[in-house]
Amino acid sequence: MFARDLIGKSKWFSAWSSADIDDFFAKSELRSYKKHDLLYRDYQATELIFLVEGSAWACLQSDQGIVRFGLVRPSIVVGLSQLLGETFSDEPCYEFYLAEDSLALAIPTSALKERLLARPVLWQSVAKAAILYQRHCIKLALLLYAGPTKERLVSALFQFGASVAMRSNSLSTRGVDISQEDLAILIQASRQHVNRALKELEAEGVIALGYKRIEIVNSTELERLALARLMFKPLQG
Repeated sequence: MFARDLIGKSKWFSAWSSADIDDFFAKSELRSYKKHDLLYRDYQATELIFLVEGSAWACLQSDQGIVRFGLVRPSIVVGLSQLLGETFSDEPCYEFYLAEDSLALAIPTSALKERLLARPVLWQSVAKAAILYQRHCIKLALLLYAGPTKERLVSALFQFGASVAMRSNSLSTRGVDISQEDLAILIQASRQHVNRALKELEAEGVIALGYKRIEIVNSTELERLALARLMFKPLQG
């Protein structure tokens, strides 16, 4: 029932009635995945993926192979373009590989389309959620890819901590299971710079480092540092 409750609380379907959600949920399949498994590849599936637990690397095909450019967390929906009824010809296409053992709900595209066609008003909430998620991604990209390494790292840890706490429904959750190598990829920095910034945060009493795990010791200070990056500072004339 956790997956069903998460869907009902997600930005994609929170405006839907229980009957509307139950209609496609009953036709969906909950699947377990192992780290490094392929979760989804554009144009090669007839289902959408709703991430329930874990995380996945968002990747792009390129001339150099598969490039990881971001990490997605619950409760993302992958494959919404299929609802438009046509295949986009853009290249390269997206691929998603699991960053850890995960759970995901496979929703038959036909089941969701049937519900949307039966009740067109439901399109509004899906479109709104897609726009809000796109805006969130743009803001997050700016936070993770622009600025000093330490500031980008703070934003990444804050996003991870908030996601884990929301998933567990516990504000006491403080652990972030991610390696320094993956953090370096996530914020597009060298591992050495990430290690140096992490040690600075540890010395300041904000975090405690463990094996492929970071304990958020002072969540209040981490939040203060993360939100400070969002403050608008007008230029002084």
